[in-house]
Amino acid sequence: MALTIAIPRREARPRTAAPIVVAHRGASGHRPEHTLAGYELAFRLGADAVELDLLATRDGAVVCRHDVELSRTTDVAARPEYAHLRRTVEVDGDPVTGWFVHDFTLAELRGLRTRERWPRKRPTSASFNDRGPIPTFTEVLDLVARESARAGRRLGVYAELKEVRHLARHDLWLPDLVRGSDRPEITWMGFNVAALCALDLPERTVRLFERETTSRELSKISEYAAAVAVKKKAIYPRGADGRLTEPTKVVEKAHRRGLSVLVWSHRAENQYLPADFRIGGNPHGHGDAVGEAELFFRAGVDGLITDFPELGVAARQAYSAAISSA
Repeated sequence: MALTIAIPRREARPRTAAPIVVAHRGASGHRPEHTLAGYELAFRLGADAVELDLLATRDGAVVCRHDVELSRTTDVAARPEYAHLRRTVEVDGDPVTGWFVHDFTLAELRGLRTRERWPRKRPTSASFNDRGPIPTFTEVLDLVARESARAGRRLGVYAELKEVRHLARHDLWLPDLVRGSDRPEITWMGFNVAALCALDLPERTVRLFERETTSRELSKISEYAAAVAVKKKAIYPRGADGRLTEPTKVVEKAHRRGLSVLVWSHRAENQYLPADFRIGGNPHGHGDAVGEAELFFRAGVDGLITDFPELGVAARQAYSAAISSA
């Protein structure tokens, strides 16, 4: 049931003909993240593209995983044959103990099985635990090609270069490792400017931000990227009560500099929604995520990165119907 609420809205048309829906780590609201099953489901639910996080193994294979430490999303802790690989390393300035992607060869890593990150929050997804290995980047690109043929349209990949500096300290420079896999359907994403510039594909580069960006930053970004991807709160901040406040001008400022804007990460659970869109008191229950997504489309974003691609598609349909009848 949709909510009727009074919230500030800035009406703006996106730069693209229709905003795109990008499945965050695949259909990660329904299947364990970064699995072939999750990517396939994302496309079957209507996603235009899937978002990948790329890391590298000890022998330089590029694989799809968000965390450089493996215990939260695989069965590694239950595998005694890998106990000797457990250690403590510094990641982003903090000591982290566990098993790390870059300590495994691809053959060793493929012995692990994937698991749901939040089993209590997403029990349906957790029911698909231990069904498949960590996919390689090449496997995902092959899947996207098959799904594009099935759908009769080009489907895309938004590939984020993860932990670039950390991997570089282990003699793994991600831009070099992915260069041979580049295809027209890939858009490259990241926080590390040096890595993005090393790829030298400005027309297919997205700069990630966790905060609102300044006009000066956006001008610099436009020299090496075609788009920015920002957190939801960078567009719609929240007040102390968890409700939305006045929107920022980040979309308008980016568009003025020729940059498209994607927003992340859209999720259905109440704990991730502003109070305006929550339904009931269960933080793991689902709120009006379609309404929230439609709000961002009305704010002018060019793409939504979501764990639930079918909700993004529904919001886009509602948005398109609204502007067609206006």
